[in-house]
Parts: sequence; structure tokens; C-alpha cells
Amino acid sequence: MTPHGFLRAAATKNATVETKSVGGKKYAVISFVGDNKAKVNGYVNDRNLVERVETWIDNPFLGDMLFEAIYSDYKDAGGAQFPMHIVQKQGGYPTFDLNVTDVKPNAAVTIQPPQGRGGAGGAAAPAAAANTVPSEKLSDGVYLITGGYAALAIDFKDHITIVEAGQSEARGLAVIAEAKRLIPNKPVKYVVNTHSHIDHSSGLRAVVAEGATILTHQVNKAYLEKTLALPHTLNPDKAQQAGKKPVIEAVGEKKVLTDGTHVVELYHQQNLGHHDGMLIAYLPKEKVLLEADGYNPQAATATPPNPASPYTLNLVDNIQRLRLDVQRIVPVHYPADNRVVTMAELLKWVGRAAPTH
Repeated sequence: MTPHGFLRAAATKNATVETKSVGGKKYAVISFVGDNKAKVNGYVNDRNLVERVETWIDNPFLGDMLFEAIYSDYKDAGGAQFPMHIVQKQGGYPTFDLNVTDVKPNAAVTIQPPQGRGGAGGAAAPAAAANTVPSEKLSDGVYLITGGYAALAIDFKDHITIVEAGQSEARGLAVIAEAKRLIPNKPVKYVVNTHSHIDHSSGLRAVVAEGATILTHQVNKAYLEKTLALPHTLNPDKAQQAGKKPVIEAVGEKKVLTDGTHVVELYHQQNLGHHDGMLIAYLPKEKVLLEADGYNPQAATATPPNPASPYTLNLVDNIQRLRLDVQRIVPVHYPADNRVVTMAELLKWVGRAAPTH
């Protein structure tokens, strides 16, 4: 994805060349198929300089995601032309913007691969975690699924409702499988998405493959409909293989799911700086609240921050605004020690006393 690396690769990949006009400017477009079986295009201007390189890479959420590198302000560097401004985009959005001040071609350098989190040795851990699905019975027909991002499975009269599908297709498939094991012989009809951030929505591809309806706040609907319908041909997932399209239902300020026995109340978490379209799920009979990113519990021995996080304060404010009688909180980012998180703990974390009735 560098100009010089692109040209070296093109020379060995049986590249083709055609002339194209883009924005009224003519380019020689050099194309070949990369090692991941995706097309790679380089746009060469009339000065024989590579202005842009584009290809597609697999992304669990965005599918065949466009990756672009744009090069400008070329200057001579020891007899070679090098761009002094480099911009990279993923899925149409800038992710990297570099202004180069100096170039030393062919300088000796020793580069060590990164270690630890994010390095070469840590890639397999999320998948392993996603496939571990311990569960806990909260009450008759209500189950907490842990071992990754926390989820709830509720046994309705003729179907299963799941709250939160996790951070990857593997996790979403594991949550669905565990829900069906706990509640056999019933289809998954609804899956509640708390919000559209990628780590809380990547499991929705498994929901699309299942054919279940996704419930999300109305501000997320158009975005999720567009994103979940994107092609995943480079690394086909279950939804791509099944040819399924997303079915999404918008939720406003409140929606109640009930069969006369079980009740799940979905509320919009108002005025949250983290996300405009956040839903919380409250089970009034069990007095259990599932929430995402408002309170991410630290170690039990941790000292509460001062001042408290505005996201956590907002969660408390919304619970009190809605007059919810919460005893147990299920954070989607479940505590590492697997402890039961209570309303008392949440209030202590933000430095507030329990309300009197």
C-alpha cells in the first residue's frame, strides 16, 4: 500500500493497465489480484506518480471493506520521488494522516514485531473467549450468558429473545447456540442491540444468518440496515453463505416485550455522551438491568474515580428518571471476577446514596 511497494508488486503479479478519468483527471490504472484474492488498483498520474492505491480487506462487521492510501506533495529524496503527505482511509473514513518532513532512502533500520496485546502473539485470544459460553439461571426462563460480552436469553411462550449478540460473528453464533441449548425447541425471534458501536454490533451478522429480527434504537436503524447488508465475499460468513438480509425494527423511547409471563422493557438511555442511540433492557419481575458502556466494573478493590465518569452518572440518572427498581445490574462488559454487580455497587462507584422511598 506504499507507492513503491505497489509498483514492485505490480511488476510480479501480471498486472493490467487501462486509462480512466476520475474527477476530470486522467489516470493510468494498474490492477492486479492481491494475495487475499482482492483486486488492487493503483492510480498513476501524468507525471508517472502513484496518487492512490486501493484494495479491499475483510472486516467482520464491514465485510469487503475498501482500503485506500492517497499520496501527494511528492518531492525528490535521493533521486527517488516520495510523497510528503500520506492519507489512509478505511470504509471511506480517514484513519491515518501523515505529513512527512524528511526522507532518507535505504537507511539501515531494525524493526521488531510488536509483542503483547495487539502484537503477533495475541490474535487468537478473542476467538477463544468468544467460544466459551458459561451461563447462569437468573430466574425461571431467564438466563445470563457470559464468557465474552454478556447477553441475556429469555424464554417466551413461542420464541427466544436475546439481549446483545456480542463483539464478533463467532460470539454471536455461540450466544445463539447457548440460548437454544438452554431453551430448546424454540426459534430466536428477537435480538436486542444496545447500540451500533462495532464491538457491540459485529455479532449481528450471526443474527442475520439466524433470520431473527434485530431491535435497536431508531437512530441506528438506517446505519445497521446498510452495514449488515454489505457483501462479505472475501471471507464469507454465515449470513453471506445463507444469502440472508437484515431485518431491523426501530425502538423509540420505550418498547415492552411480553407474553404475559415474562416482561422485557427496553428504554432509550437519554443524553448519553457515549452514544445517541443506546438502549438499556430492564426485567421488572427479576429487577435486573442490562446496560452497555455506562458502567464497566473494575476490580472489586478499585477506588471509585473522582469525579465519576459522566457515562456512569448518566446511567444512574436514567435509572432514577425511569423509576426502575433495580437490584442487579448486568454490564455487557462483565467484570473479570464474574461477581454479581448490584445497584448498591453502582451508587457507591458514583458517590451517591441509595434513594429513600
